[in-house]
Amino acid sequence: MVDHNSVSGFGIKVAGQPASQPLRDFRSLARHLVSLYATEVAPPGSVPVSVEGKQSESDVTEVTAHCLRLGIQMLDTRTTPSEEEVDPLRTFAGQWAREGVPLKSVLRVYHEGIRRGWDMVVSKARAEDLADVVAGSILLLGLVESVTVAATSSYVAEVEALTSERNSAAQTMVTTLLNGRNPVSLSRESGIKLVENYVVMGLSVPPYREDASSQMPESVAVRRRTRRMQAAVSDACGGAPLALLGGEGGTVLLDGSLSEEELRNIVCRLSEAAEADVTAAVAPTRIDRIPSAADEAQELLSLVRHLGRPAGLYRMEDLALEFQITRQGSGRTHLASLLTPLYGSPELIETLDVHIGNDLNRQRTARQLHVHANTVDYRLKRVAQLTGFDPTRPSGLRQIQAALTARRLEGARHRQQS
Repeated sequence: MVDHNSVSGFGIKVAGQPASQPLRDFRSLARHLVSLYATEVAPPGSVPVSVEGKQSESDVTEVTAHCLRLGIQMLDTRTTPSEEEVDPLRTFAGQWAREGVPLKSVLRVYHEGIRRGWDMVVSKARAEDLADVVAGSILLLGLVESVTVAATSSYVAEVEALTSERNSAAQTMVTTLLNGRNPVSLSRESGIKLVENYVVMGLSVPPYREDASSQMPESVAVRRRTRRMQAAVSDACGGAPLALLGGEGGTVLLDGSLSEEELRNIVCRLSEAAEADVTAAVAPTRIDRIPSAADEAQELLSLVRHLGRPAGLYRMEDLALEFQITRQGSGRTHLASLLTPLYGSPELIETLDVHIGNDLNRQRTARQLHVHANTVDYRLKRVAQLTGFDPTRPSGLRQIQAALTARRLEGARHRQQS
């Protein structure tokens, strides 16, 4: 840093005097500018002055004084500051990032000192000072760039470090809760606040399909997908989520007070982030029963896959009958056997599947199967004749639906064993 009590012959001048003259008493000027800024410019609660009281006000004054010192040097030497000379600004930006001060508020503090200082410099400029004012303005842009880059890079680096710390702590907490261990001590150490009731959300994402035109390795694409999903949950939850996520799904612990609409919104965000249709199964639970709820959510996900259900959000009440049928035993075997008379007529089983999937709408079923509606009626009557259960009547339909589910699950079991 140059000696500001001497006047450099090639420095910027205004009204016949060194342009830096109004800034020389930079410490008292910094206090004055901070006072003006806090009362006239800053919205309440938007700057570091309001975050930590007197200590932060002192920090803002120190930042402003340093910006004024850099401005004096710039005007006296016609050079912008070096990397080392802006280091103190990096330090303060990182500190404020850790305190949760918004980046725009940090930059406003840095820029406001420079702007008001420059206003004082040019306030007495005359027409003959135009060349020096233009030269000073160009230097000013360089100073603003140096200060902005230094503050922003430090702020972002600190935020990334904090995010990594929080995500790591959150993942450790999820593992602790899923394993049924006591989370109290970890909660105190990490600062993660726990609630009494949670919703365990199990997630299933279709495997990543590599785009033939993409030059990105599949492993990189999967990591990016995972980061996007993590960010989507974080945005929806307003902070580091209690989540264990991978490229093909995972588990998220959500506040038990979330509404159905909010849960569906999270699933939509995850689908957008993954660029694929996400299937989610949720199980509400108390904090001490998270492990069993997680098992239930994963069982529901597996059931959705076996039944070929569309992607979306599922609860136990959506699949209660099907879930009970998953309990392997003689009851399920008996239900599956109810459709044995149809095995020689696969078109009848297909018609049942499509008709039930279309909420018993015979016109939609006919269009999907590319047959006449009368053909649908005929096939449903044949099902009733062969099985003894009429799919057009509620009592028969319940048995047929249960039998179809049992048949799929028995088929999946036999495939796994073979």
